Amino acid sequence: MELDRDHIHQLMNEKVVMGVINETDEQLLQNAFKEHPELKTEFEQLQQEYAIWSSEPAIQHLDSEADFALIEDELKSRKRRKRNGRAFSMLLIAASIAAIVVFIYPLFTSHPDSITPSQELALNKTTLQLQLSNGEVIDLSAPKDSITLTGGTQLRNNNHSLTYSTKDNTNTTEQVNKLWVPPGMDYHITLSDGTIVFLNSATSLQFPFHFTGNTREVFVDGEAYLQVAKDHNRPFILHTPKGAVQVLGTAFNVNTYDSGRIKVSLVEGAVSFANAEKQTILKPGQAITYLENKGTTLTALNENELLWIQGRYKLDNAPMTEITKVLPRWYGVKVVIDNPAVAEKKFTGTILKAEPVQEFLDAIKLTTGADSYYKDGVLHIR
Repeated sequence: MELDRDHIHQLMNEKVVMGVINETDEQLLQNAFKEHPELKTEFEQLQQEYAIWSSEPAIQHLDSEADFALIEDELKSRKRRKRNGRAFSMLLIAASIAAIVVFIYPLFTSHPDSITPSQELALNKTTLQLQLSNGEVIDLSAPKDSITLTGGTQLRNNNHSLTYSTKDNTNTTEQVNKLWVPPGMDYHITLSDGTIVFLNSATSLQFPFHFTGNTREVFVDGEAYLQVAKDHNRPFILHTPKGAVQVLGTAFNVNTYDSGRIKVSLVEGAVSFANAEKQTILKPGQAITYLENKGTTLTALNENELLWIQGRYKLDNAPMTEITKVLPRWYGVKVVIDNPAVAEKKFTGTILKAEPVQEFLDAIKLTTGADSYYKDGVLHIR
């Protein structure tokens, strides 16, 4: 039987971080080590790396009760902190545990029947909506204290957030719902296991009202920040259009806006990236980017990329073409740059989602001289 290296890498990471795995998996791992000595060498190297990493004082004192209020406070204060002699901006406080495992499978193409990107649900892309597994569409654009669904599920939609409770959790099948956050909005939802998902504009989330089986699985297309509830017995798997992220409990950001690209950013916790060739344990303040046909790169965490949680998008000497990607998501308007010379200009500034788009356009004109106008519902910059 051909060795499933992805699965072996997963077991190696689980044993490194958790210390023990079940008897069946342990036997499978030992057999793999016996037949492939290079895997045992790799495992021992991982153990050494993790031992060094986990001995750092900062890792031994992680906050296990972080919530969104703390995240927001950190984003507002933006205080710089020192860790091991290097500058590190702690924008977010990770929840759950001091060490987690994340697996990204760049070649991942299949998804469980219940969670699949091929589900084209008939949602109105301009309003906040929830489509249930039976096809019924719930309009969430108007806050309501409580919505009772067939079967007894109670939805509570207020303050840009959705929570729910189910009357019957004995159903052994997961019925997948789809939440759509339109351009110009952001939203967050608390799942049945306590995981909190913050969704950026133009983002969809597929999820069940309650998780069954040995895993907790959702699908995200767009951008989301997750605080995953700790559950050692049921890993949390986040599917994206081009890959999957598996965690045991932590807080992280995933961005799939650009086709063929996935970026996962970690602020706290132990992160292991695995592909067919090797695996690497990341440290806090690092990010992994996967580009289709080009593989992965490891970079420093860009704190500006996490400011969307606060409704801010920071442009730092960015090309004008970047706003043609951001404004459609944040304001629901198509953008065209008429003048190629303007497209090459650089711009530094901040887009505030709560303010009218004209405020940002005025800032562009003031700093670059580029004017703007509307024609047939399209925003032109010249």
